[in-house]
Amino acid sequence: MSDYSLLILSMTLKKDNIISVALELFAKHGYANTSTSKISKQAGVSEGLIFRHFVNKEGLLDAIVSVGTESFEAYFEKMKNESSAKQRIFLAIDFPLSIMNENKDYWNLVTSLKYQSPEISKKYHNSEIFNQFEELLISSFTALGLESPELETKYLILTITGLSGLLKQNDNQEEIKELINFIKNKYQY
Repeated sequence: MSDYSLLILSMTLKKDNIISVALELFAKHGYANTSTSKISKQAGVSEGLIFRHFVNKEGLLDAIVSVGTESFEAYFEKMKNESSAKQRIFLAIDFPLSIMNENKDYWNLVTSLKYQSPEISKKYHNSEIFNQFEELLISSFTALGLESPELETKYLILTITGLSGLLKQNDNQEEIKELINFIKNKYQY
C-alpha cells in the first residue's frame, strides 16, 4: 500500500471515529450540550480536524443524520419490495425493534432533537419518505379490505411511535417482542 493510500485510510478512520464519538455524545448529552472540543478530546483528534472534515458542528450532525437515513431507507425498501400487504404491515410493526437495535444512539439522538431543538429537528424531518411510508401502509390496509385504511394507518403510526419511545426507555427486549407479537395479532386478517 502506498503512503498516499495509508494517509487516505487514516483520514477515513479518523473521520469515522469523529462521527462515532459525536453520535455517542450527542445521544448521551444532547446536541446543544456537546461541544466540538469535547468531541475532539474524546475522539483523540484536534478540533481543527473536525472543522476540516465537517466545517462546523451542524455539518457533523448532517453527516450523522445522512448515515442514519440510509439505514431507514434500506428498511423502507425492504417493506416496498414485500408483496404481501400483511407482511408489509408486520415489517412496519417490527421497525422500532429492528432499526433501533441496529443503532440505538442514532435513534435516541433523532428522537431527542425534536425536543432539544425544533428548528434543527425540522431540518432533518424527511417528510417525503415519511409520506411514502404512510402511503405504503394505506395501500396495504386497502389491499386487506379494511374500511378506513387512512385511520388504520394513523393508528399504526401512533403505535409504532409509542413502541419507539418504549424501546428507548426500556432495555427489556423480551417485553418489547411480546408487545410486538400482541400488536401483530391485532392484524391477523
